[in-house]
Amino acid sequence: MKAAVKDRDRSAGSASFAIETLKKFLKGKADSFEIFFSHEEGLGVEAKDAEIDSIKVRSSTGVGLRTISNKKLGFGFSSVLTEEALEGLVGSVLSGSLEASADEYLVFPSPAKTKTPSEEKLGIFDAAFKEVTEEEKLKTALGIEKSAMGYDARIKRVRKASYSETLHTSRIVNSNGVDLKHRATFYSASVTAVAEEKGESQMGWEIGMGHERASIDPEAIGAGAGKNACGRLGARNIKTVKCPAVIENMVACELLEALAGSFLGDNVRKGKSMLTGKVGKDVASSLLNVWDDGVLPGGWATSSFDGEGTLKEKTPLLSKGVLTGYLYDTYWAARAGGRSTGNASRSNFKGLPGVGISNLYIEKGEKPLEGLLMEIGKGLFVTELLGVHTINTVNGDFSLGAAGFWVEGGKPAYPVRGMAVSGNLLELFLKVGNLGADIRFIGSIGAPSLLINEIEASGT
Repeated sequence: MKAAVKDRDRSAGSASFAIETLKKFLKGKADSFEIFFSHEEGLGVEAKDAEIDSIKVRSSTGVGLRTISNKKLGFGFSSVLTEEALEGLVGSVLSGSLEASADEYLVFPSPAKTKTPSEEKLGIFDAAFKEVTEEEKLKTALGIEKSAMGYDARIKRVRKASYSETLHTSRIVNSNGVDLKHRATFYSASVTAVAEEKGESQMGWEIGMGHERASIDPEAIGAGAGKNACGRLGARNIKTVKCPAVIENMVACELLEALAGSFLGDNVRKGKSMLTGKVGKDVASSLLNVWDDGVLPGGWATSSFDGEGTLKEKTPLLSKGVLTGYLYDTYWAARAGGRSTGNASRSNFKGLPGVGISNLYIEKGEKPLEGLLMEIGKGLFVTELLGVHTINTVNGDFSLGAAGFWVEGGKPAYPVRGMAVSGNLLELFLKVGNLGADIRFIGSIGAPSLLINEIEASGT
């Protein structure tokens, strides 16, 4: 058995073979190097009209190589992992670095002095990933559609019911002695349902995500989309109003995502952040605490180390509304005269690492959503913002379409639509008057529902 494993590790295409082969050809030819091997495999399924509409099988394997010679960076990648191809990769990377500009801040991280936590402790790997039959996976997508269609007679069709799963493995090795392995499984499912009544049509969407297949509940996802679609039927236009509002957790996630880039050290350095020069200053409500937690158990972006081998950590970004710092990888930390926060991000072997968030979230409050609505008494419950991607990420200005519910007596009275909300993102976060206990993560962004003391919505 041990001999078979050894033979497999030495075979062309394996991580060990690729890494050892590259090290052999790099010997004596670069001041320092980094090898990043990654493999992904997965399946995507879509259901429509009670039948499987499409099945897509994904697989990707390759290696990325970075070198530093005379303070010049070289980079290249290959999905062909034969000895000949890997020798060619080394040659092209080294020759390419000759044309690069010298940069004194280029450096690869050194090995950590503490032990990395296991995938089991972090809750990011499902050992049963390959044990589930394809039939069961297809049933998941079909079950989501069935649940959405069966929620209410007013649900007339489903635009897209999808299920996806991915296994990701990677290994980072550098000349400083870093040698780390990572593996994680990812599951997601979503559906958009369409409700119709009296000539009106409304859509509702729901999603489920997690590192274990058990985190995908087809019944709940389908019913959630059906509920959201039906709840929007009979929506009315309202006049321009200035009032308190509750922003639903999923919408709050979108707003936090729009702010996310401003925490990144490279954007700060380049003047592309609305938080530049504001460390130690009040930038949001004193109720807001924001964290970037790379080792959050079960977090979508959780792992023991980042995209270049630095250990991930839990980093405070806003403490009682005060900006406490930024996020860095090794390079941009050196440029800033600080240290990496473990936020080097890379999607696969084809790209260079850059600064990115891990699990970014607003710390939850204590009140349930119903309590927040009771607190405002009369106002808006915002469940949808249109065009969040258009928010100016440098100054925070925005003008967005909005929809949701008008609240009377602390409860949703009727759905509303056709509103426009304008303002500034940081000013909006300054107006947070309370936080819900209903924190929810959409991918790597998490937030509870937010009570905004005052918002102005332009109506008809």
